[in-house]
Amino acid sequence: MLNIAKAPQNSGTPAQRGRYFKVQIRAWTDFDPMDKKLPEITEAIEGGGGLLTAIEVLEVEDDLAAISDNEVKEGFQNILAARRVLRSIGELPKSLVEDLRSALNAREEVGERKPVSSANSQSAPVLKQA
Repeated sequence: MLNIAKAPQNSGTPAQRGRYFKVQIRAWTDFDPMDKKLPEITEAIEGGGGLLTAIEVLEVEDDLAAISDNEVKEGFQNILAARRVLRSIGELPKSLVEDLRSALNAREEVGERKPVSSANSQSAPVLKQA
């Protein structure tokens, strides 16, 4: 059974740009998820290796500044900045575009990007092995 709990919202409109949701997802799996990345866990669950038991919206913020976790806030700020750059890429100086391209290529060579996580996150689930 999937239990979906929703936090009270001020309007019945769907999620809009600039609206941020803190969610908690719970599941049971027949594999150890400790050394897996989220896409691997998702794929395994979709393949029958587990069941989602709850999706809960813990907080809803209409403003990025209202997010109390600074690392999460910075992550969203970086995403928004990258989107602004992509929208205006044609207006940037060519040397800056080349610097961006070089940085992205170097990043691909080094490895995958680090997921956003915070040691100071409130109510962050901690996975423990039994």
